Amino acid sequence: MNTNYKIIPCAPYPMGIKRTENGIRICAAFNLKTGCGICFYGSKLKKPVKIEFPEQCRQGKIFCAEISGDTSLFETYMLFEGKRLFCDPYATFIYGLEKWGKNTIEEDLRCRIDDTFFDWEKDKKPQIRYEDSFIYTLHVRGYTKSPSSGVDIKKRGTFSGIIDKIPYIRSLGVTCIELMPAYEMNVLDDTHQSSYKIRGIMPEGSMMGSQKSRVIVSENGTIKDKSDVKKKINFWGYKKGFYFAPRSSFAQYPDEADIEFKKMVKQLHKNGIEVVMQFYFANDESEDIIVSSIRHWVFNYHIDGIHLKGNDKAAAILALDPMLSDTKIWYYGFDYSHIYKGKAPITRTLAEFNPQFMYSSRRFLKGDDNSIGDFLRNMLNNKPEVGTVNYICDYEGLRLVDLVTYEHKRNETNGENNADGTDNNLSWNCGIEGRTRKQSILSLRNKQIKNALTMLFMSQGTPMIFGGDEFGNSQDGNNNPYCQDNPTGWVDWSQQAKPTNIENLEYLKYLVKLRFKHRILHEKLAFKLMDYMACGYPDLSYHGIEAWRPDLSNYSHSVGMLYCGMYEKEEKDKSFFYVAYNMHWTPVKFALPKLPEGMTWKILSDTESPKGFKSMKALKDQSEVLCTERSVKIMIGVGTPVEKTKKTGNKGNDRKEN
Repeated sequence: MNTNYKIIPCAPYPMGIKRTENGIRICAAFNLKTGCGICFYGSKLKKPVKIEFPEQCRQGKIFCAEISGDTSLFETYMLFEGKRLFCDPYATFIYGLEKWGKNTIEEDLRCRIDDTFFDWEKDKKPQIRYEDSFIYTLHVRGYTKSPSSGVDIKKRGTFSGIIDKIPYIRSLGVTCIELMPAYEMNVLDDTHQSSYKIRGIMPEGSMMGSQKSRVIVSENGTIKDKSDVKKKINFWGYKKGFYFAPRSSFAQYPDEADIEFKKMVKQLHKNGIEVVMQFYFANDESEDIIVSSIRHWVFNYHIDGIHLKGNDKAAAILALDPMLSDTKIWYYGFDYSHIYKGKAPITRTLAEFNPQFMYSSRRFLKGDDNSIGDFLRNMLNNKPEVGTVNYICDYEGLRLVDLVTYEHKRNETNGENNADGTDNNLSWNCGIEGRTRKQSILSLRNKQIKNALTMLFMSQGTPMIFGGDEFGNSQDGNNNPYCQDNPTGWVDWSQQAKPTNIENLEYLKYLVKLRFKHRILHEKLAFKLMDYMACGYPDLSYHGIEAWRPDLSNYSHSVGMLYCGMYEKEEKDKSFFYVAYNMHWTPVKFALPKLPEGMTWKILSDTESPKGFKSMKALKDQSEVLCTERSVKIMIGVGTPVEKTKKTGNKGNDRKEN
């Protein structure tokens, strides 16, 4: 131990390292009771300074001490116990992982002592309500890594690349971006699979040999490793990492990854867009690391929320944390009786991801029997105590265009004999598996994409799409590209130029504007399906080939949904909306419910028509509308309703009693 430094015991919290007036304060956990300490490094130091903690600095497994003396030359550090060097799990910046895919052992890493200053100016969190939100999920590297992204080569795959794409993201109407894991980690994983077959050419970047083992490819396409250990890139990043540090390989200037991340958040906030980060915690992760790391990102990086993965106890722990009371927390289920004690919150900050919406929508979309009931239930899922996030495609599973192109996953290039990824895709290829030039198949696929988007944005939960789905980005049928750091895992921006994809992109923008222009299409509270205002119409009602008589049988594939704008007391807009879903393989004629006197039905959009959302068309026959096979029509009731009087009464409702 260097005797020029004085070591004084101090309080065992908070964990981590910080400069003080007298020197440096360090608080860290160790497995050993003796032989533990810290090793300091600096560019002007002749050799590392190793300081062992005395027994009086120990509280349980924690050693906490203030090291006084001339510590100005200390720039980075590592912890040690015995002969083992390791990173401080509370370190806020890690050096050594700047190069993407480099095989780096932990002993070669370094933890930075100081956070860099950042001027947030007047940054303000948007705090957008769930009913007013549209979520856009993306992988930082994969979103702009492709040359087709149009981003400067130095910015591709970085936080700066996201900044360059803000105008585009904003043009979609997005209010929140969700980042797949962007905290620091070693992206290489060990696998112990001695051989596997590969169809075609192994994509660049999907598998890597470690520095200690050489990958050998045999003539028959089998890859073998002499040591039976291979390094595979964990492109997605759902693994243990350094939870307090930003991913340096996601930065244009890795040494300033923290600054670059903050600039990204700041610019997104200026554009009214929230930032939510995904975190994966194993079930054995300590509660202190979970809580402290999330507090760190919320306070120091101004993120708006987190999406938890893995640990099944973290959601309740964080939901009850007072500091995170206005932070959005997303998970797959919460114990509301424990969190809220029987009282609904004033503001919904928690949200559940709803895979049931995905399942039911996919089944209804492809025309499965016994699907309409689940579809309608999930379309209306809207809880008072928690937000509901609806999606048809997430990061895992088929991309939206692949959902209508493949019935079977194509994961061979993942190196697991196509055994990874779900087999329950609930997809339909529209008649031909994979790519085709047959125009009738392509037209049906494009129509199905618009049908799916209509279902999503007409649902009452918060819609979410995965970046690139809006313009037909494909993964060629791979539904689990967790290791594909190559064009399979990257967004292909060249797809934007295709006429049909331009059409689908414009249709998505149209749906977003329509949804947020009319409050009745994005309510805070669930519909009651009742005429509780005695206006002659329920807030929402179902219809079929006869008005007010929907066919909800197991064999039904069509339904009409009437949204009554008269329930919007605080809104000037009192428009009615009728959405006719026909997922049957034959045309269906819907009888339209009669509007209040003075109003007429007009067609807003028709997924059958390539440009059916460009202008409103008045219906010649106000009593019915024809929906072609596998298509969706949206209609609006416009005009000024005639006020009820003793003479006129209410002539607007032709509802038949059952």
